[in-house]
Amino acid sequence: MSRKAKRARKNTTKRETAQAEKRAAVSSVSASSQALAEPSPGISRHTWLFLSLLLIWSFLISCFPMRNMDIWWHLRTGELILERGTVPYFDWFTFVDSDRPWIDMHWGFQLLVTWLYHWGGVNLLILSKAFCLALTVGLGWFAGGRFLPPWGKALLWILPVICLSGRSVVRPEMLSLVYLAAWMLVLNRAAARPPLLWLIPLLALLWVNSHALFVLGLVVSVLWVIDHLVRGWARGRFGLEPAATELTGVMLIRIAVLTGIACFLNPYFEQGVLFPLTLYEKFSVDQAFYSVRIGEFQPPLDFIRQHGLKNLFLASQVLLGVLTLVSFIPLLINRRINVFRLLLFAAFTHLAFKASRNTSIFALISGIVLCDNLSDWARFGIALFGKPASDTAEGTRQLSRGSLVSAGIFLFLFVSLFTGYWHVWGGEGKRLALGEAEAWYAHGASKFAGQQGMPDRAYISNMGQAAVYIYHNGPEKRVFFDGRLEVNSQQTFEWYEQIKQQMMQGSTDWAYLLQDENGQLPAVILDSRYSRNEIMGMAANPGWMLVFADQAAAVFLDRQTAERLKLQPADPSPLAYPPGMKVRE
Repeated sequence: MSRKAKRARKNTTKRETAQAEKRAAVSSVSASSQALAEPSPGISRHTWLFLSLLLIWSFLISCFPMRNMDIWWHLRTGELILERGTVPYFDWFTFVDSDRPWIDMHWGFQLLVTWLYHWGGVNLLILSKAFCLALTVGLGWFAGGRFLPPWGKALLWILPVICLSGRSVVRPEMLSLVYLAAWMLVLNRAAARPPLLWLIPLLALLWVNSHALFVLGLVVSVLWVIDHLVRGWARGRFGLEPAATELTGVMLIRIAVLTGIACFLNPYFEQGVLFPLTLYEKFSVDQAFYSVRIGEFQPPLDFIRQHGLKNLFLASQVLLGVLTLVSFIPLLINRRINVFRLLLFAAFTHLAFKASRNTSIFALISGIVLCDNLSDWARFGIALFGKPASDTAEGTRQLSRGSLVSAGIFLFLFVSLFTGYWHVWGGEGKRLALGEAEAWYAHGASKFAGQQGMPDRAYISNMGQAAVYIYHNGPEKRVFFDGRLEVNSQQTFEWYEQIKQQMMQGSTDWAYLLQDENGQLPAVILDSRYSRNEIMGMAANPGWMLVFADQAAAVFLDRQTAERLKLQPADPSPLAYPPGMKVRE
């Protein structure tokens, strides 16, 4: 045989070998994809056991006395929506920014919590947000990690639950987490059950009328579509599993159009759709201003530089992020690439770096991605769990050992929670209980300042307590500034801070800028925990009188108003040692 013929034969053999390897790879990936798409059998008792342990612990860890401030203006807004039959379009509660537009994307949440509060009070609100956390975790459980043993999946969800519980408060965010988990469940199961995708427009409709974070669902969908298109283009190459053939382009376009229409079905139409950009601006363009004034706008890296990783919830977030990042490495080495998960983790890590308020959404997405990555480890026999071998004696022994270890860890978590050590480690003064945190809200001061004859305006610090005043007295009586950053401008915030500084120094010039058209000066309500310097400055000011004081707050009136109402100076001693706060001597 000639040299030329030998070379041609050699090249032909190489091409045939390469094509055979390619067909084998495609066949392997297709088989894996088919196995993943096949509906799972009924849930075993073993799965129910560890899922129940996880959900009960998730529920209980969120049952602590309520102390988030915003709930009170949410409740009052819900009551007013029911009374007036309309959502707000301009501000209802302040006298400085009353002409500013108010895009209240929380109105659905506000109606829900108003009904819950009237039916069961604060206790029902706490139980409801604990239920939402448990529901979020339950949806996340089924959204990812289908090939993990139940004991392993339960352990993997511990870190996300810790992160989620750190911000488990009665806020619209609790519904956003449920919607985001449901959204992820639908997308991750769409290959096996394409009709589930028709739930996306319904979720969008509910979400857009509950919270501005509805935009996260749209972001996740865009990333999922990108992944679907890349899979279709690759056709099993590069370690990508083939796209599901049942998901046609026409179907995806129809669902996208319906989802877009659903987003516009809110009381503010295009203003509501664009509103998330306003929020993003707060912790991106204006981050330098807000991050040093509002804790939840502070980037986690700044907090770590100042305080280290002593905080349980922040340390859990960092560890979760590291574990999720590392979980990609063996898959990439073995050419098992999932574009959707890579994009998801990158996008939500970016949000987590921007502001601490994004801890919860990062934890939820990272928990699902981590479980899915480790599930692929098990599916492809890469490491850790190895290939599923539950039918073998060795597999049974591994299952037994893993189950015992997991059960032991959950027993430890339950014991630490019931004995109080868990919340001690958290370091935030929480405890397993219902009700309100002791002397946390300025109910007494707000009711006192709302009596007949009192000023119709109030300056309140800290700004969170303004929500309590709004609940008891709004909108007939109005505040200078409160925590609704979607309404109050940055200029008003700066003015609010300048007034605080003048109060500390004993100046009274600020007061005459806030008087009403009749020359009436505002009532001043100061929080006993976070406005102590302002209290001392006002107490030393001869033009003002302390007319009310309890463990939560102080009320000051100008002496002319106090004398007109025939009020006597109040005893300041209740302000000295607020519950749950160490006061420097």
